[in-house]
Amino acid sequence: MADQLIKVITKDKAFRAFAIDGTQLVAKAAEAHNASRIATVVLGRALLATEILAQAILKGEERLGVQMDGRGPIGKVVTEANAHGAVRGYVTNPQLEPIVNDEDQLNIAGAVGNHGSFQVTKLAPYSKPYIGQSIIVSGEIGDDFTYYLTQSEQIPSVIGVGVTMNADGTVAQAGGFLVQALPGTTDAQLDDLDQKLKQMKPLAELLAEKKGPLVILDNLIGQGNYTSLDSVSVGLAAEPAKDAYAEMLATLPSHEVQAMIDEDGGAEVVGRFSGKKHYFEAAELEKILKTVLEREARAEEGDETDQDQDDSKDNK
Repeated sequence: MADQLIKVITKDKAFRAFAIDGTQLVAKAAEAHNASRIATVVLGRALLATEILAQAILKGEERLGVQMDGRGPIGKVVTEANAHGAVRGYVTNPQLEPIVNDEDQLNIAGAVGNHGSFQVTKLAPYSKPYIGQSIIVSGEIGDDFTYYLTQSEQIPSVIGVGVTMNADGTVAQAGGFLVQALPGTTDAQLDDLDQKLKQMKPLAELLAEKKGPLVILDNLIGQGNYTSLDSVSVGLAAEPAKDAYAEMLATLPSHEVQAMIDEDGGAEVVGRFSGKKHYFEAAELEKILKTVLEREARAEEGDETDQDQDDSKDNK
């Protein structure tokens, strides 16, 4: 069964909530990037939180990107998602060796760092990008997304995400939730939610029951205390076709493409988000080079035309 994200509203109309079981998508992302245990947890948490955020604030063909830079050894944590359940991401240092805390547990905050920036970019067709800025408050990722929503979006919210690992380094469970207050929610209702959060079982324990994301909502909100709104299949965004990378190579200067042909006899392009390798033979680069040279020639002709027009004005 595909990973699922569930959207609900509480029966008292005080909160809306989202819950996700993203075990498969996190496992696939870890495999694609050959990620270490700690990098898998960092990337997994970020992917889950980004997908939940996307479902909460996007519509239609809108997209969002999140970039966290806590100045920790994992480097930057970059994720993207759309409104249709597709998400992707990477960390700068996917092979980071484990960092543990005093309790001999993976130190996620130590890997991410907590002295940096948190940026959300929302993209909509035919509109200028919206950029929201925040800070990293803990490096635990869930806390940082929560702080962004509460401070930048001015919505009382809480995001929780978790990834647990098997002894062999594979992903055991991955999931999370978002609860947001709706207009009219009282302080008493917010206090009640806070108590429920404190009493909630650990995400790893809930997901280990393998009952999907509903088990999270049942434990947090209470079975029968909410109405289901929607269910979305979630997964890693599809890898762009090789042609897309050819178009990217065609934006390079001709001398760089020529050097790939002369010095390397080809070029290998690695998808930053997927880790997939695409190899271009010299013959393929020759075709790309032809396109680049034609583009540069047109640009040069345009510059000469502009210069002729300027000279004509000067002579009048």
